[in-house]
Amino acid sequence: MSIVKSARRFSRLPAVITIVGLAVFAGLAVGCRLLYNQTESRLLKQRTAEASAALQLSVSQIRLPLDAAAKLATATKGDPGSLTTALGPVVGSGKTFTSAALYPIGSTTPVAQVGTPVAMPATGTSSAAAMLQRAASEPFVVVDLLGGTQRRLGYAVADSADHPQYVVYGERTLGPDPNVRRRTDQPFAQLDYAIYYGDRVAADQLLGASVHDLPIRGRHADQVIPFGDSNLFLVMTPIGHLSGWLFANLWWMVAALGVLASGAFGALTKGLLDRRNTALRLAADNERLYGEQRKIAEMLQMSLLPDHLGAPAGVEVAARYWPAGSANLIGGDFYDLFSVADDRWAVAIGDVCGKGIEAASLTGLARHTLRAAARQSNLATDVLLAVHNALRDHQPPTFCTACFGFMYPLDDGSYHLELSLGGHPQPLLLRANRRVEAIGMRGTLLGMIEPSLVTSTIDLHPGDTLVFYTDGLTDAPAHQAVSVEELTNLLELQGDQPIEQLADSIRALKRHRRPLGSGDDTALLIVRFDPRLQSAGDSSPSSLAASQ
Repeated sequence: MSIVKSARRFSRLPAVITIVGLAVFAGLAVGCRLLYNQTESRLLKQRTAEASAALQLSVSQIRLPLDAAAKLATATKGDPGSLTTALGPVVGSGKTFTSAALYPIGSTTPVAQVGTPVAMPATGTSSAAAMLQRAASEPFVVVDLLGGTQRRLGYAVADSADHPQYVVYGERTLGPDPNVRRRTDQPFAQLDYAIYYGDRVAADQLLGASVHDLPIRGRHADQVIPFGDSNLFLVMTPIGHLSGWLFANLWWMVAALGVLASGAFGALTKGLLDRRNTALRLAADNERLYGEQRKIAEMLQMSLLPDHLGAPAGVEVAARYWPAGSANLIGGDFYDLFSVADDRWAVAIGDVCGKGIEAASLTGLARHTLRAAARQSNLATDVLLAVHNALRDHQPPTFCTACFGFMYPLDDGSYHLELSLGGHPQPLLLRANRRVEAIGMRGTLLGMIEPSLVTSTIDLHPGDTLVFYTDGLTDAPAHQAVSVEELTNLLELQGDQPIEQLADSIRALKRHRRPLGSGDDTALLIVRFDPRLQSAGDSSPSSLAASQ
C-alpha cells in the first residue's frame, strides 16, 4: 500500500474516534440521568409513604380522645359532665378541637357542649342528622365544613358499633389561608406538599400546602390516605435533589468530560497519524535514497573490479566477490589477472582496510598502481613497493594487504610463478595429486611503515589449482571463521570439481559459518592450469561473479 492510500485509509480515524467517544459518553450521560430520575422517583415515593404514615398517626391522635369520651358517655349514661371530663383538656384555642358536643342517637340537639358552639348546617351531608346517621354505621366519621365562613372539619365517634346510644362530636377550625407554610424537619424535610380532603386534587378541598403555586407540577408523588369514612389526598414534590447534588449533576459532568475526552483523543489520534504519515514519507524517501545509493555503490564497486579476466592458453579462471552486506556494497577487496607481455602474466588480489567511498578510492589507486607498476618492473616485490609508495603518498588513515605474482609459461605446458605477499593471506596450491600447500612468504602491510617483502618461486604443473582469497573468508569472530584447515580439507575432498562449482562450494562453506551475513568483504580468485583447454589468442574462458 502506498503512502497516499495509507494516509487516506486512516484519515477519517480521528473523526470516527471523536464520534464514537461522544456517542459512548452521551450514552453514559443519558444513563446517569435516567438513573438519577429513577433514584429521585424512588426516594420521593419513599418519603411520600413516610409522610402518609405520619398523617395516619395524626388522624389516630385526633380519634383517640373522641373514643375515650364516647366510652365515658356510655359508662355515665350520657352524663353531660363526662364530656367536659374527657374532652376539656383538648378543646380550646390552639388545641386539638375548638368545640365538642355529645349527641344522643336520634336527636340533633346535643346534651352537652364544650368550647364554642358547634355550627353544622341544618340540612345536607354536613348536617347534624347526616353526621349522626353516618356515625351509627361508621367507626370514625369526618364532616366536611370547608365551605363555610370558617374552614372547619368535624369528627364524630359513636360509643358502640353494634348498638350505639351516644355520639361524641368534635370540631376543629382550620387556618383561613391553606397556603400558609407549615413545616417540621420530618417527614416533610426537603419536600413541598399539598393535602386535599378527598381522593383527588380540588382547589376547594385544600386542607394545607407549603407552596402557593398549585396544583403541584413537575416531579411529584401522590398517595391516598384513609381519613375516617373519607380520604386525604397527599401530593409531594422535592425541594432540590433528594439523592444529592453530585448525583443530580453527574450526567452533565459526564457529558462535559466526554466532549473534552473525545476531542482530546481525536486530536491525539490525528497527531499520531500525522507523525505516522510523516514517518512513512521519510521512510519512502529513505528507501528511494537507499535504492539510489545502492545502485551507485554497485556501479562503483563493479568499476573497481575487472570487466573481464584474461587468461593464457591452458588456464581457466573463476572469480567471486561477496560484499559485507546489502547496505554496504562498496568495499576494499580487488583481484586481477592480466597479460604484461607475450611471455608474462600478472595475477593479483588485495584488500584495502575499510569501507565506503574512501576505501573505494584507495582500492582504485592500489589496483591501477599495481597494473602500471607490473608493466614497468620485472620483480613482484617492486610492484608491491610501488603500491606501498602510492598509498603512503596519499597518507590515508588505513593500510592495504596485497598478493602479487608474475606467471611465466614454459614450453612443456607448465608455469613458473614469482609471488610476493604484502601482509596478505597465503594462497593455497592444490596439486594434481590432491596435496594442498600454502605458498609464498607473508611480508608486511602496505601503506604504513616501510614494508619487508620477499619473492617466492613456485613451479606450477598441469592439473594444479591456485586459490587466492582475502581475509573476509578466514578472519571472523570465533566459530564464524572459515579456518585455513577447513578450506584445505575442502580442496582435498572437492578440489577436482569444475572451478565454478569449487567457488560455489567455498561460498557455501562461508554461508554455513555465517548464515546472517558477513561483516567483511570477501574476494576469491581461482586459477587452474589445465592443458586440455585451448584458446584463441592470449586468453581462455573465465568467469566473474559477485553475489551476496
